[in-house]
Amino acid sequence: MNPIFYYILQFILGGASVIIITLIAKHIDPKYTGIAYALPVILILAVIFIYLNQGLEIAQKTLKSTFVYEFTLVYFVLAFYLFLQWINFWWALGIAFISWAIIATLIQLIFKL
Repeated sequence: MNPIFYYILQFILGGASVIIITLIAKHIDPKYTGIAYALPVILILAVIFIYLNQGLEIAQKTLKSTFVYEFTLVYFVLAFYLFLQWINFWWALGIAFISWAIIATLIQLIFKL
């Protein structure tokens, strides 16, 4: 199968997931966006495409690093949520993201994933 097709399909599916989550927040109830976001749909699709293009070993390494970095995602969500109580949205987002990037970099250096 044409690799360009894979990239287009991944782009469409990723964009569709963001749109669906946004529509859930707007038209159903924002509390369900967390559930929709937590679904591992994008991870599953990504690992399938990685497996099809690069094989089992790379897919396993991807899952291993995803497991480790999910802890940094939990940190980011918590930090962003807490910062929103004290500072405006954009500063909270920036500080949470920069601190996440520092932690993720340290994990990369320590564990050499």
